[in-house]
Amino acid sequence: MTFKKLILPLLSLIFLGLLSCEKDDRDKATFQLEFEPRTSNFVLNNAPANSLEFTSGQIILESVEFETSSDTDTLEMEFEIDAFITVDFATGATNPDLSAIEIRPGRYTEIEIEIELWDQSDQPSIVLDGTWTDAEASSHPVKFMFYSGQDFSLEIEGDFTVEVNTTMIAQIKLDPAVWFSGVPPHLFASAAFDNNGVIVISPDMNTGIYDMVENMIDLVSEVEITMENL
Repeated sequence: MTFKKLILPLLSLIFLGLLSCEKDDRDKATFQLEFEPRTSNFVLNNAPANSLEFTSGQIILESVEFETSSDTDTLEMEFEIDAFITVDFATGATNPDLSAIEIRPGRYTEIEIEIELWDQSDQPSIVLDGTWTDAEASSHPVKFMFYSGQDFSLEIEGDFTVEVNTTMIAQIKLDPAVWFSGVPPHLFASAAFDNNGVIVISPDMNTGIYDMVENMIDLVSEVEITMENL
C-alpha cells in the first residue's frame, strides 16, 4: 500500500501505523492524534556559537477534522471538532483530550486529517517561551508569538484494514528548528527587548525574524513525499 503525506514546517504530520490496544479496549479500534514537541536546543543557521531553545508554551487549534473513505458506504465516516483546543508545547498533551477517538474497524481506502490553527480573535495561535544563547554564551529569554489561521492536512491513500484491538496514530511534530532554520544569528544579536528584557518575536516586534519564519513556513509547505510499504 502507498501512503502519501504532506510535510509541513509548523505541524509536520506523520502516519505511524496501527498498534495493538490495551486489553481493556478489546473489540474497539481507535484513532489517536499524538503531538510531539521538540524542546531541545538547536543552532541558528549553522552557527554553533548561537543556539535557540523553546521549552514551554501552547498551540491553539480551532478545529480538527477526520474523514475516512471506503468501498463500503457503511464504513465511511467524518467528524469535526470545532473547539478551543490547546496543545501544551512542553508535553504534547491536548485539552480536550484527542488521544483516543473511536473508529469503526474495517477496510479503508483513504484517510484525511485536517487541523486548523486558531483565528477567531486577536489572540495568537502559538505562544512559545524559550532562550537564545549568544556567541558569548550569555542567555536571553525569547517569546515567539505566531498569528495564523492556517490549515494543515494529511492524506493517506491505499488499501488497508483497521482491525479490532488496534490504534491508528497520526504523529504531529512541533519543531521550531524548522521554523527558524533560515534566521541568521546577527538578527538575534541586534534584536529589541521589551520592558521585561524579553526578545519578543511577533508581527509588531523584531519583524525581520518573524517575517523569515513566516516565509519559511510558506516555502516548505509545498514539499510532498510518497512512502510505500510502511
